[in-house]
Amino acid sequence: MAKIRFSSKAVEDLTSIWNYTYRTWSERQADEYYNMLVSSCRKIISSTFRLAKSYGNIAENLYGFRAGHHLIFYTPLPDGDILIVRILHERMDVKRHLGD
Repeated sequence: MAKIRFSSKAVEDLTSIWNYTYRTWSERQADEYYNMLVSSCRKIISSTFRLAKSYGNIAENLYGFRAGHHLIFYTPLPDGDILIVRILHERMDVKRHLGD
């Protein structure tokens, strides 16, 4: 069965999102939002997942979808696993942040 893998940048994104949410709202809210994002990532491997949009204009085989106020970007790997590339806020400049 396919697995979800996270790039180091995606892990940094999740950590930053949790920290911001914790500082701004609460630990409970930070945990809930973090869990929603991770759960959304796991839905990608479902055969019924059809919410993704192609971002091939930015990078080959790059897809993304909205989860809360964030966009989750991923790419399918040759072994069938999915690599979560970045998790960016909806207001971020996608091209700039996916270029790092």
